[in-house]
Amino acid sequence: MSNDCFFYTEEERQFKEELRPWLEENIAPLVKPAITGDYDKVRQALKLMAKKNLLGSIHSKEYGGTEKGVAWESIIAEESARINGAIEMTRLVSATLFGVPISKHAKPELRKKYIPKIIKGEMIGAIAMTEKNAGSDLTRMQTRIDKDGDDYIINGSKRFITNGGKADILSVYGVLETLDEKNPRKKITGLLVESKTPGFKVVREFDLAGMEGASVAELEFKDVRVPPENLLGKEGQGFWILMDELVVERIGMAAACVGHSEAAFDRAMKHAQEREQFKRPIYGFEGVSFRLAGDYSKIRAVRLQTLEAARYVDAGDEVTAPIASSMAFANGTEMELSVTNHALQTLAGEAITDRTGLVMCAHRMAPVMWVVGGTTDIQKFIIQRELVKRIKK
Repeated sequence: MSNDCFFYTEEERQFKEELRPWLEENIAPLVKPAITGDYDKVRQALKLMAKKNLLGSIHSKEYGGTEKGVAWESIIAEESARINGAIEMTRLVSATLFGVPISKHAKPELRKKYIPKIIKGEMIGAIAMTEKNAGSDLTRMQTRIDKDGDDYIINGSKRFITNGGKADILSVYGVLETLDEKNPRKKITGLLVESKTPGFKVVREFDLAGMEGASVAELEFKDVRVPPENLLGKEGQGFWILMDELVVERIGMAAACVGHSEAAFDRAMKHAQEREQFKRPIYGFEGVSFRLAGDYSKIRAVRLQTLEAARYVDAGDEVTAPIASSMAFANGTEMELSVTNHALQTLAGEAITDRTGLVMCAHRMAPVMWVVGGTTDIQKFIIQRELVKRIKK
């Protein structure tokens, strides 16, 4: 599919056109060994991306970032996801999901200590918020944070944490019991924890369909001691730090949906023109060509919606950005389910013969995108909630 888009700046368009062949040449060869168990290839991919300045677009130049913004980051997410979803998820979580709260809310000395290493791919970051009983409803967190003098003590567990089993540094969220608040949101507090800290344990790594190559883990925190300087923002600000992070996360995820889907579409489009049945290419049958026409339109629509949401964030519009990011992500997940399924229908046996193939990987990734960053149903809830607010005003 063409890289052109009227709503990109000339700089963004040139960057996107140059990035795609670079990723195909440098990252694509690492995909198969990465998704079949060689995590060193994932780390190698991150370091190569770091040299290409693909991990620092939202970070300050003071710490080695490029300050290009969220629209630029969405281009990276889309193009990287075209190559492989698991590698892109690893990059996005480390550089953005972990990185945004650190850049915005960590003390300057911690930013100086960790952000350059994240941007260079020398460290991998993770964000630990999800628990057995706390997913869409983060107020159900049971991970407990107590005070011992000035230090914080973490006890609890987290699960389905992307990068969790391999991360060098994590932002961990729990309930600070010393805060005398009736609203549970006002007790949630964020702390930075290095994986080598005593009491931290990787319980297991999940084998999630679609996330082959990435580390998705269940974690345990047993009397993990954290110094006061590792506090993110202020005590009790964790919930709002997460809500702010999720806006940028959902834009990155929406862009990834576009990337996965476009990769599958391109493969299906090529096959439909090459494969002949009944003395003509199967593209000549309306059942195939109409599917492809609809899929092209859907991909392009979500790309534009994602770019719009990113523009709102870059412009500092905190009112419109949340609903725009949820719309892009909700439409992106549903689009990906449809487009990758159609690609399988078009390719038929050609798709299912290789589990590590591009279309099968994209298809398995589609249900993952439905769940991460707040389920698609939650995105729709956010959209209608914001609409109701506007009507009441």
